[in-house]
Amino acid sequence: MDKRTRQDSFDKEYTDSLNKLYRENSGLAGFKWFLDAAHRWAYRPVEHDVVILGAAVPEELVIASGAEPHWFIGGSLGSTEWSDELVPRDTDPVSRSILGYINRPGIDCSDAMFIIPLTNDSMRKIAYILKSEGRKIFTVDIPPDRSDKHAVKKYAKQMEQMCAAISAHTGSAVTRRSAAAAMKLVSGARAALCRFLEVSRGRTDIITDSARAFVQNSYYMTASVGEWTHRLEELSNEVEYYALRTKNKERRRPGVMLAGSPVLFPNYKIPFLIRDAGLAVYDTADYITLRSMVIYNSETLHGSRSRLIESIASQWCRYDASSSYVKNDVMYEYISYIIQRGNTEGVVFHVLKGQIEYDFELERIEAMLSERGIPVFRLETDYQYQDVEQLRIRMEAFSEMLVQNRIRKVKRAS
Repeated sequence: MDKRTRQDSFDKEYTDSLNKLYRENSGLAGFKWFLDAAHRWAYRPVEHDVVILGAAVPEELVIASGAEPHWFIGGSLGSTEWSDELVPRDTDPVSRSILGYINRPGIDCSDAMFIIPLTNDSMRKIAYILKSEGRKIFTVDIPPDRSDKHAVKKYAKQMEQMCAAISAHTGSAVTRRSAAAAMKLVSGARAALCRFLEVSRGRTDIITDSARAFVQNSYYMTASVGEWTHRLEELSNEVEYYALRTKNKERRRPGVMLAGSPVLFPNYKIPFLIRDAGLAVYDTADYITLRSMVIYNSETLHGSRSRLIESIASQWCRYDASSSYVKNDVMYEYISYIIQRGNTEGVVFHVLKGQIEYDFELERIEAMLSERGIPVFRLETDYQYQDVEQLRIRMEAFSEMLVQNRIRKVKRAS
């Protein structure tokens, strides 16, 4: 496939998803800003930026070091085609997509600095490839065992080293003041996201599930965390306004939780299919959603520079649900908490091919959900679209089962 064909493939996938999101949510005035931000990001220059691969690094330290982070988190089938000659085709699609973004024609990353969390073997290979090419990289080795009493200190030491490396790149040193300001900025963004997810929860008549997921993903496509937060607060106010004044017309849709591998823009075939099958995503349980829980209180914002960095490391180790850990207790406990909260009638457990780390967690999650009478639908796929009809049939069958479960509960109650 030549460069022009690959570019056309990426452009079509990207614009098709944006256009569908706009058509389904055109009644929300505040939503358009996020669509525009994503469109700008797709063609935004990288140049001297600090680029984070994936989302398993605390960006507050990048911001404190004088940079607006530029994320490559994957999500695009089109971008995987730019990495075809660099990695095996069986490499997980997220890693292939990330590497494709780096090697996209017309986007110059030669002067960028790459922060690479080593969450799996594929990311280690990517780090090796970039280092072999002479790129400027810094790798973060996440302690795989959270029970290790030295885990936080090990991670905090790496964060100190990362700050020094970024400061050498940006020419701006991390100070106590810059660290506290960055923590406050990012906390504000995460609090705004938590509020948005709550006010829009179950209101698919106002904003679709795919649009909710897109707004969450758009954090990684913004050039300004502060503006993103402001725009999100405005959108939340708009959604809340309509929610208070309109009756929920789609309450009949069974509510499910989408867990496992994160669904990343622009490959939204899963949330689109879930909606087409008559279901509503009330909650998501993945490492990107759990990042929004890392909010610093006023007491945490005081102390020396080293104390602030250690606070960031401590919070991060506590809430990180990436695939780095030999036992992902954070993911398990969060799913358990959401189930206890109620309204979850089923779980769609999404596994991207090649990301077997999530399958290791599924057995005990299934056992916990079985005890509580919650059906689980394991959905394995990749970024290709050829399996859409097959997945649609299975998703519709799962939806019908949840509808029948609801009918039986009503009959027993009466």
